[in-house]
Amino acid sequence: MNASQPIEQSLAYFQNWVAQFAPSIVFRPPVNPTALEYFREKSGLTLPSDLIQYLQITDGETFTSAGMIGNWRLMSLLEVQAAWGLLGKLAEKGAFSELTPEKSPYIRQAWWHPSWIPICTNDTGDYFCLDTDPPDPNRFGQVLLYLKNRPQRPLIAGSVRTWFDRIIRDLKAGLYTFDTYEGFNNEGFMKSSLEGKHLLDGLEGKLIA
Repeated sequence: MNASQPIEQSLAYFQNWVAQFAPSIVFRPPVNPTALEYFREKSGLTLPSDLIQYLQITDGETFTSAGMIGNWRLMSLLEVQAAWGLLGKLAEKGAFSELTPEKSPYIRQAWWHPSWIPICTNDTGDYFCLDTDPPDPNRFGQVLLYLKNRPQRPLIAGSVRTWFDRIIRDLKAGLYTFDTYEGFNNEGFMKSSLEGKHLLDGLEGKLIA
């Protein structure tokens, strides 16, 4: 499998592209290092290096941004912390105790797991998350899709880096266009976000059931 490009290059390409063709997508300035350290201490989680690098470039999208991933917004760290905290409290109170997710050998069987870090939202309670405690340690930092009202937990990519790189490759191939009045075709990078989820990035020859 071809090595994915550094996350800095992917984000630079995103930012240049949307500035030219999709100005309604608006990124925030880099995260405050103090806020990043606070979340690290509060959560007790080991944060994937991809997440740290990404936040050091941009603290997600603004609240009014059009949403880079098919109208799903990349979240600010404050939003990440709030969503992670709320879902954790709900799980502790037993809100998900009678709900059963689909089984996967690559993801902990839980409706919500405290090791998951939400990073992208559709503002209705669904999130793309980073997994910091997968059954296979080699999958640390993998991207999964948390759906609050559905049992599926699709595995999207092996990391933020490979996820963004896949989108960039499709963007360069001309898969996406943006119209001022009609918005994105192909649901704004969502096609790339959901395609390829059956492959384990970096672990060739293995498939997700």
